[in-house]
Amino acid sequence: MSLADNSGYAGENLLFSREELASDIASILKGDEYSAEALAHLFINFREAIAGGLEGIVRTRETLGAAVELSFTHSRAHAAALRLYLLAQEGRLKVEDEPVSLIGAAIERSTGGARR
Repeated sequence: MSLADNSGYAGENLLFSREELASDIASILKGDEYSAEALAHLFINFREAIAGGLEGIVRTRETLGAAVELSFTHSRAHAAALRLYLLAQEGRLKVEDEPVSLIGAAIERSTGGARR
């Protein structure tokens, strides 16, 4: 994709679609024979976009943000949160163990400490 095509994807200002980014991330995390090509694909696109100037830098920043979000779904924290959520949906948790309450309390502790 060239920087001349600055339409973005689905209203986002990304270098390529979320689907393509998700596919590259999944391939990289698999550690198979295509991982190096997927990683190189990302790095080449980032390098070209940054070299293109301010617009490319902004799009690279947005793409990196999307990559962080997409990578999270492969993390242990995401898997644990999903298991907790499923237990809540099955009615197998106490009220104080509900995922929203736990996450909200953790965020409050974190932001409260950061404000001090």
